[in-house]
Order: sequence, then C-alpha cells, then structure tokens
Amino acid sequence: MLFLAVTLGFFVENQREHYIEHQRESQFMRSYCNDLRKDINLLDSLVRKREERKIQIDSLNFILRSPDPDLYGGQFYYYARYLPRPYVYIPNDATIQQLKSSGNLRLIRKQQVVDTILAYDQQFRFIETIRIREDQLIFRVFNMINQFCDPAVFDEMNMLDIEFIHPSGNPKLLTKDNKLKQQFLSELQYLRTVNLGELGWFKKRLDWAQKTFSFIEKEYHLQ
Repeated sequence: MLFLAVTLGFFVENQREHYIEHQRESQFMRSYCNDLRKDINLLDSLVRKREERKIQIDSLNFILRSPDPDLYGGQFYYYARYLPRPYVYIPNDATIQQLKSSGNLRLIRKQQVVDTILAYDQQFRFIETIRIREDQLIFRVFNMINQFCDPAVFDEMNMLDIEFIHPSGNPKLLTKDNKLKQQFLSELQYLRTVNLGELGWFKKRLDWAQKTFSFIEKEYHLQ
C-alpha cells in the first residue's frame, strides 16, 4: 500500500509539473505572438516609408538633372528635408530573447516551432550590415544637403510634430555647382540602391512575420 501511495504521489506530481510546463509554454507562445503582431505593424509602416523614400530620391534625382533645378526649388527642399530621416527596424524580440537566455526554450515541445522562431530571429542579423552602410551614406548626404539648402527655409518648414510642410514660395538652391551636383547624384544613387535593398528585405520580413504568426497561432489554437 505504501509503495502504491508513493508511486501514485510521484505520478500526480509528475503530471502536475507537465501541466505547469504546458501552461508556461502556451503563455510564452501567446507572448511571442504579441511580439509578432508588433513586428507586423512596424514592418508594414516601414515598407510604406521606404516606398516614400524611393519617391523622394527619384524626385531629387529628376530635379537635379533638369535644365533649371530652381524651377522645382520648393519640392527639392521638401524632399531633401526628409532624406536624412532614419527608418530603422528594431525587432520586438523580448520573448525569444527571454526564452534563450533563461533556458526555457526547452519548454517548447514541437521542434518545428523551435526551428521556425529561431530562423525568424536569426534573419535579423543580415539587415544590420545594410543599416550600417546606409547610416554612412545618410551622413554624407546630410552634409551635402547643407550646401544646397538654406537652413532658414528648413526652419520655416518645421511643424510641432515630426512632419514638415512645403516651404512658401519657391526657394532657390544655394549652389548650381556641377561638380557638387554630380557628387550628390552619385550619393543619391548609392542611397537609392540601399533603400531598395531594405525595402525588399522589409517586405520579405513582413511576409515571414505574418506566416510565422499564422503558424504559431494554429499550432497552439490561440485564435
């Protein structure tokens, strides 16, 4: 009888531990899906902003290659003012980092789920290299913008929030120096290439985030 009691107690305790671990697994997966929702919203916004940047760069390129850029002075100031703005992706990875650092990744019983979330996490490393390159380009472009644009006009364009308004009238560029213009066009071409690379990566990342979210939601019946 004592043996049976001990065995039953051990069995009950073991079942209780399994139940607790399964509950923790479900909680982690809910938290991870919340992180993915934030990622999806962020990436959707970044895709739109990167598409806007493509238009801005193409417009500046058109203006500088036109016979008289001053005819489009207002547009040049407006697009140039947005050019140095960073559109950086910072992953919402609190849950996966906690799982890895605490050793709780073992709680996830389904190997396919583990492989999926680790692959999604590792994919982020690639974009860091492109981001550093873009930061260097933007720094050079920012210094060149100061040679083309009057800072007093930029002051007029400031608003209380993070957006800008078109300048009044049609302000002229400070210089028409061909050498400087060609250098700026060259930097714009590099920046355009990097922006297209980031835009393509953000779109793929967004698609991956949506598929990962749907997969986890289905596996754990989180709907």
